[in-house]
Amino acid sequence: MYKQLFAITAIILALLGCGDSGSNKTNQTKSLNTLSTKSTNLTTKIAFIGDQGMNNSTKEVLKLIKDQGTDLLVINGDFEYGDDPKGWAKMHERILGEDFPIIAVAGNHDEPLWKQYQPIIKRWQENPKLDCTGVAGEYSSCSFRGIKIVTSVPDIFKTERYSRQRSAKFVLNSFKDDNSIWRICGFHKNMHAMQTGDKGDESGWEVYEECKNAGAMITTGHEHAYARSYLLDSIENQSVLSYSNDMELKEGQSIVVLSGVGGESVREEKNDGYWWAAKANATNGLKKGGALFCEYGISGDPRSATCYFMDVDHNIWDRFSLRSNL
Repeated sequence: MYKQLFAITAIILALLGCGDSGSNKTNQTKSLNTLSTKSTNLTTKIAFIGDQGMNNSTKEVLKLIKDQGTDLLVINGDFEYGDDPKGWAKMHERILGEDFPIIAVAGNHDEPLWKQYQPIIKRWQENPKLDCTGVAGEYSSCSFRGIKIVTSVPDIFKTERYSRQRSAKFVLNSFKDDNSIWRICGFHKNMHAMQTGDKGDESGWEVYEECKNAGAMITTGHEHAYARSYLLDSIENQSVLSYSNDMELKEGQSIVVLSGVGGESVREEKNDGYWWAAKANATNGLKKGGALFCEYGISGDPRSATCYFMDVDHNIWDRFSLRSNL
């Protein structure tokens, strides 16, 4: 009788899923494997803009950034050209969300109200999704999902503390002994050859060269246009290493990207060069703002990335791929 009761109980427990822990262990293992696969295949998308303003075009660019599934926004200076830092911050938080991670660095138009901008940027960079050190909006080093973004301010603030040489030295020290898979530099001003308008030589070559020496992709603003260089092994001499749109980033070679159409305006082309792989400006038909998007971790490969520049009408003006050999 006891044997019959035991057999019946075992059958009931088995039907309820309680009698065989092996089945549950198998399901748990499958779930863990699924999570592991998803983690491996996760990508990280970063948007790069500059020269924003606070008009309808600015808001369209921010909406584009949100709609493209962006994980992090990098703003390379000239936030809004009026006197409303709080309104500028609220615009981002309203469109992107209050907890959206943003890294921003000062531009020349931000200097007069810098004491109001900096606390906003500091608060943003204290986002738990970011790991930032240094001075927010100036000399800052941030890590995001294995990607290192270093900002500096060459020729923005007119004191020795903000000299071109100090920016270059900060870049050098920030990437020294760094083991990040990807490295990115962000600053506002540029040199005449590294923009397509009529801007002069302002940032100095030192900061460009230190970024290139570290194998960091160089992103700037200042000129209201988009342009992307070929792979270079000397920024100062515009020495093209490869004319391919599939490029390898490593110490001693990198690319320069000007992405300065965050909403304020789009300007005509006044300066050209054989080192430019792609351009978008008022002369060749760009009418509205846009952003550069780079997606890292393509096909589960953490060292593979694809990038594209898209305007707010979803026209793609440039597309290229990167591979990190850092």
